[in-house]
Amino acid sequence: MAALVPVTLAVGQPHELAERYYPNGKLGGLALDGKAPGPLGLHVELTVRVRKPARSFVVRGQLAWARHKAPRGQTAAYGVDFLPEDDATRVRLLAFARNEVHPEATRLEQRLQVELPVRLVHEGTTRREYLADLSSGGAFVRTWNPLQPGEQVELSVRPPLSFFGLTLKGRVAWTRTTGAHPGMGIEFVEEGGEARDRVEKLLAKLTRS
Repeated sequence: MAALVPVTLAVGQPHELAERYYPNGKLGGLALDGKAPGPLGLHVELTVRVRKPARSFVVRGQLAWARHKAPRGQTAAYGVDFLPEDDATRVRLLAFARNEVHPEATRLEQRLQVELPVRLVHEGTTRREYLADLSSGGAFVRTWNPLQPGEQVELSVRPPLSFFGLTLKGRVAWTRTTGAHPGMGIEFVEEGGEARDRVEKLLAKLTRS
């Protein structure tokens, strides 16, 4: 598989991302200034950097449109449509841009896009959902029935081809109830470094698989 073409969007504050979002296409996208780095349809790796609060997102996208000859007062620009396989990052990025989540819920952590079944226990009730992404500090659970922020949960997940599962305690940090892919961001709350070490081992295994 060919390497994705890297492109970068740097803004000062989250609301500038919301202003650059356009709803065209299946999932919408972001408008960037300048000349498009290739032909329409080209897949790219878009790095979004926000100065304050300092955050960085990496999301895969596709060149959707380009404005080569800009009218007076406008600059050349192009659009990067979001791709379905990286939807968890898109949801988190847009929630951050629209001030729908607390900034701490989008800490600078390397996140791995996954599609893993997870058993979620809340107040003695067990639900089966799916993890859409995972980091050493938290996860995004895709669900049509997210819990309220602050609720305590327990997540149990077993990697593919593994005999043993991993159980982690967490807290609902934020929720997304609109759009085609609602869900909730879970922050792991176990004290000490043991839980983080176990998650990092799982991330390493999933990356190799």
